[in-house]
Amino acid sequence: MYDKVVSLGSRLHYPIVITKLLKSSGDSIKKQETIFEYKFSWRRKIGDDEWADETTYTEFDSPAEGTLKEWRIKEGQTIPADVPCMTVEEACGHEVQIQGLCSLCGADMTEINWASEEKDTDRAMINMTHDQTGLMVSQNVAKKAEHESQKRLLRQRKLSLVVDLDQTIIHACIEPTVGEWQRDKANPNHEAVKDVKSFQLNDDGPRGLASGCTYYIKLRPGLHEFLETVSTMYELHVYTMGTRAYALNIARIVDPDKKLFGNRVISRDENGSITAKSLQRLFPVSTDMVVIIDDRSDVWPMNRPNLIKVVPYDFFKGIGDINSSFLPKRQDILPAPPRVNGASSSNAENAAPGEKVSPLDELARMGGDGANLKVQAEEQEKTLEKQLTDRPLLHMQEELDKEDEQSSQNEQGGEASPAHHRQQLLSDDDEELITLQDHLTDLHAAFYDMYDKRRGERRMSEPTHPPGHSKARRRSIHPDDGVDLSLVPDVGDLLDELKSNVLSGLVICLSGLVPLGVNIEESEIGMQAQSFGAQVVDGISNRVTHLVVSLARPRTKKVQQAAKISSIKIVNQSWLSDCLSQWRRLDESPYYMTILDADRERSEDTADTGSAEMEEAGISINMGDFDEELKEFLGDDDDDEGDDEGDGDEGGEAEDEEDEGSETTDSDADDTDDPDQRGTKRKARASTVESEADGSSTVGESALAKKQRVSRSRGASSLRAVHTNGDTGRPDQNDTKQPRAADADNENNFDYDELERELLAGLEAAGD
Repeated sequence: MYDKVVSLGSRLHYPIVITKLLKSSGDSIKKQETIFEYKFSWRRKIGDDEWADETTYTEFDSPAEGTLKEWRIKEGQTIPADVPCMTVEEACGHEVQIQGLCSLCGADMTEINWASEEKDTDRAMINMTHDQTGLMVSQNVAKKAEHESQKRLLRQRKLSLVVDLDQTIIHACIEPTVGEWQRDKANPNHEAVKDVKSFQLNDDGPRGLASGCTYYIKLRPGLHEFLETVSTMYELHVYTMGTRAYALNIARIVDPDKKLFGNRVISRDENGSITAKSLQRLFPVSTDMVVIIDDRSDVWPMNRPNLIKVVPYDFFKGIGDINSSFLPKRQDILPAPPRVNGASSSNAENAAPGEKVSPLDELARMGGDGANLKVQAEEQEKTLEKQLTDRPLLHMQEELDKEDEQSSQNEQGGEASPAHHRQQLLSDDDEELITLQDHLTDLHAAFYDMYDKRRGERRMSEPTHPPGHSKARRRSIHPDDGVDLSLVPDVGDLLDELKSNVLSGLVICLSGLVPLGVNIEESEIGMQAQSFGAQVVDGISNRVTHLVVSLARPRTKKVQQAAKISSIKIVNQSWLSDCLSQWRRLDESPYYMTILDADRERSEDTADTGSAEMEEAGISINMGDFDEELKEFLGDDDDDEGDDEGDGDEGGEAEDEEDEGSETTDSDADDTDDPDQRGTKRKARASTVESEADGSSTVGESALAKKQRVSRSRGASSLRAVHTNGDTGRPDQNDTKQPRAADADNENNFDYDELERELLAGLEAAGD
């Protein structure tokens, strides 16, 4: 029996007066049956400015069915607004429904009563099944079912594991070249594709040119062994954005006997959302015992703490995820390293990533949009058709063959060797499942270690009772079976703890890996690095320990800046990717980037050498005092230097758009707005200073002659700003100029290492 409180609803003409109750406590009532009478007053217009008061008597029909337990209203009562009017004991709570019918009593849940603002279908809003049966349950039933499932897993010492398909445990394509290579034993790719499985989707597949196409499925290396081992620790579920027919076909390939996944397969047809996946779809009450493995973390916005992100499996080069049309665009990720041989590669919505929301809020958000689903299906059909028409695998292999032929001709003196070896495009050396199995094993052990520890502490804190005591007898009747849901740890917290120490203490700067306009701390790779304990920053400084560089853009302004700080380890993107995959800080040596000599010329080592020589000579330099004079000496040459290298890569960081040397400054910019006048004034001042330095005229002097004369004059002019260790006063104010604010701002535009070398040369000349 279920007690239901029935309200009057908001549709009545309030205020109302109860005139007669037609039922008494204990009476049986049915839906649409009149259970009380009431009246209400209103005004009727009888002329242009005349109104008449009217009173209407009417009846209230019951929106519920069952036995009346009690009235919450009484005769003669005036009711100003909606309030509960009675409590009804129902024979059925309609907590389990299938296709709009109660599965317990058979009542139609879609029937609407004008007096009721509640739909009976709202009593069962949670779909916990993997299939399309339309079975819906109430939150109370869902809670009971999930608790029973958790107790079963605790007795079995297992957790739940949700497994993505595409590019996580398999890779799929429809490129017909794969079938041709399977049949051609002489093809260099035959060995790699001979175990590729295939199937067709005739009714459920795409339309148009791709209708009835063959899907080729490559299992990730070691998949069967991985699933067999992991299934002893986890109950496995499939969760994919492919159609149900697609998912079931792959499940038959991966698990033909249904020993691993059984019928626990959910596809986009049952997902409830066309943009994201959610654990609440299967575990609406608690996700404390659920782990996810997926190659994408952005599609799990509400469940990131439960996710172990895997390196995408990319066997069919350049194909990517065959179902990516049904997922958000991959714009904010760690790009894959460029491949050799030319292979390319509601409330809940506003919640922060990883923030937990209520199951009902999440389920309410996951509403399918038929129009968008149609658009995405059409987009996928176009993508599949492109595979059929463009045949990217065939063209990439042809490019390799041309390279082989050219290489053979070079070796044979211009003639191709008839027996030259052909390179293969496809290879299968992926080892991701090995490390993934280790992670899942460690997590499982950490979970049950914590659970057992809590149970032990609970037992130690409980008082002991002598034999015969009521609690002692209760324990003997109901012995501890190892199940206590109140002591279950949160697997997300354990995951965070296992990962957080991997990169702890490191300050990482990224170069070429975060798209323009994306906050580095909120980027996908930035959030990953932070979850492993690192701090991410967007600029080079002495605090930075690692600069992680895109292999596609190896020379950027950040690289050149980092080359000047010897403590920064400059590594390629694979170092960070491998650290995140293996959950350990790897030795940086194999990942070091090659720094060009041009970038090392002004490195910290060079600067240190010059500084050490100056210190040994007992000389220190006040760089600020020399700032403007040096600009005047070197100003003419700056006009022709500093061309921007402009790598032009789209999607790179804003800070990396300009390479070193692209900055130009003018110390006299505040004198005039006319560029020609500024150049004239600067040149005139430079000539004046140079003339004063050596006592000669410089009119008509060549650039080479000027540089030679300036070098000779260093001992005279530059030494005015040199301080020895014994100096205690400031230099003569008449002998040197104080830097202006504009000059100080531009101080970094001058090569002070070169200045030190020139000053040393001047000192040596003066000493001679």
